[in-house]
Amino acid sequence: MKFLNKFMGVSGGKEWRKWAFGATDRGRERSDNEDYFRIVPEKSLFIVADGMGGHNAGDIASLNASQMVDTYFSPQLLSDIQDNDEKIKMAIIQSLINAHKEILRMAKGSRNYEGMGCTMVLSFIQGNSLHVGHVGDARAYVCAGSGIRLLTEDHSYVMELVKKGKMTMEEARLSPLKNRLNQAIGASVDIKPEYNLTVLEEGDRILLCSDGLWDMLTDEQLHQAVMQDIPPKKICENLINLANRAGGHDNITAVVIIYTADPIEGETTDNGNVTDTSGEYSFVFKE
Repeated sequence: MKFLNKFMGVSGGKEWRKWAFGATDRGRERSDNEDYFRIVPEKSLFIVADGMGGHNAGDIASLNASQMVDTYFSPQLLSDIQDNDEKIKMAIIQSLINAHKEILRMAKGSRNYEGMGCTMVLSFIQGNSLHVGHVGDARAYVCAGSGIRLLTEDHSYVMELVKKGKMTMEEARLSPLKNRLNQAIGASVDIKPEYNLTVLEEGDRILLCSDGLWDMLTDEQLHQAVMQDIPPKKICENLINLANRAGGHDNITAVVIIYTADPIEGETTDNGNVTDTSGEYSFVFKE
């Protein structure tokens, strides 16, 4: 069992719970899994990274970049940025830049790592504020009863066409040019991470994922799966199964967080059950 736990916080006189789970799968066509996720309960920090396919050591890049971000959010930093949105924004951006510099340093130091890189999305939750940073095309969504909202903007060639009105989002998802990125951690000379702040409401569900998930499923399919009245663990498994049934062309990773003041049936709050919160967990898809 990968991770099944309750995170608690207090906001506006209510005791909020953040129920989270993450899972990753290599998909049907890849021999290795270069995706990585990290859930850090004590920091309310959630990370999904996608190693650059076709480059050396993409798995090394996604692992080490995630670790760098986790390390950057030290207890001292967390104390300093407490309840300060501007400081949180700068911390998220700087953590991604530091991860980028570390991957570049590693790549220069070893021929085996030359050209490695990854995309990344991370979220940091404080009270009812969801802070998101990203580089590349790993995505963050917020799902509610009213629909699904994409919080991140892919750093890709096709997204530039979407912004110019030359392509729809669905056309971009299906385009053979969709994997042409404008920037990625370790794979660009410089990066300009983007940041987004969203106010969460009761019952909101957050989805962080690699392109191996959103590329296989429409927004409607993602929304329907994430909004099912089941624990986050089962939601993650369902998402990966759906992506595999749709083709599973790439590694698939999902982290689901449910933000609520109400308990979730089927969940456990036993901290003793938490064994590992990193992307080493992977289940094999079965028909």
